[in-house]
Amino acid sequence: MSTARGILNYLDKVDAAEAVEQEKQNTREALAFELQMKYGDNFLTSSGKNKEGSITTSTATAALMKEYNLNEETLAPILATGDKTAAPKLLSILEDQKQKYGADGFDLPEDVISGIVESAVMTQSTSRDIDFTEIEKFIGREMDSLYKDMLKSQSKDPGSVFFPEPVFTRTPGLEDITRFEKKAIGVNLTRAQSELDMVKSKIAEFVSLSENGNLTPDQTAENGWLTNRKVEIESSIDSYNNKDNLVPLAGLYGTAYTRTLQQVFPIYKDEFINEALLDASRQEITVPNRAVAESLYDAGILREGDIVTNGQTGKKIRIGG
Repeated sequence: MSTARGILNYLDKVDAAEAVEQEKQNTREALAFELQMKYGDNFLTSSGKNKEGSITTSTATAALMKEYNLNEETLAPILATGDKTAAPKLLSILEDQKQKYGADGFDLPEDVISGIVESAVMTQSTSRDIDFTEIEKFIGREMDSLYKDMLKSQSKDPGSVFFPEPVFTRTPGLEDITRFEKKAIGVNLTRAQSELDMVKSKIAEFVSLSENGNLTPDQTAENGWLTNRKVEIESSIDSYNNKDNLVPLAGLYGTAYTRTLQQVFPIYKDEFINEALLDASRQEITVPNRAVAESLYDAGILREGDIVTNGQTGKKIRIGG
């Protein structure tokens, strides 16, 4: 073999080796670009563990939405900071509060949840320069300028989210029961005010019908019920507003009052609640017959889930079911 041929063979081998090395560098460059876009420029040293533990942002977000009824709109500003620990931190705080309230027999109040979310102090993500030194050491050569430009345009330091430590209020004493009762009776007050308008409208409808002809027996019975109901509602609202007397309102919707109170404050059993209010809340709504009950439901006066007594048969009627 001539010297020239030997040199050519050697150069071919060198070229082949360089081609293999260049292919490896290209592969490492593509990998570095992908990891940089996904994890930032500390991907070479990051352990990948979340500071709040093993739970991921996506898992924590799903738990917050399912367990605490936080929607995407509420969580969006927190997630937009890019702080990967924010959702896990919020979940941890809410879990801790839920445990504290549960120990005292309470459900975690919605206003406590919203208060914690609203207390978040957030800083937004900011653009930053990238140090390509370690990246290019990993590749084995300078990174392609196009890749560099793309990474620079996307490079941001994540923001951060700080949640102040929430103050847990211990179980109120029995002296606060009046405040709790008023909170629950507020549901009855709102419904009574709405119902009064509907009752007046229905009475006016019957007045108009009677002027044009006779009412049917069921219409006559319903009109009589509505007339009495109007007086009852007006008297109950007046007692609440002017006499600070909750009892008449408590009796307007049967056991709805008690159910509402104990749903909000499950630690308060019957023995803790004003006996007069309990007696009033056990009153039953009686309607002339099933036809009248259905008409009142159609008018929005009775609501789905209400349980009334059929005056004709004495049997219970579950409205809407």
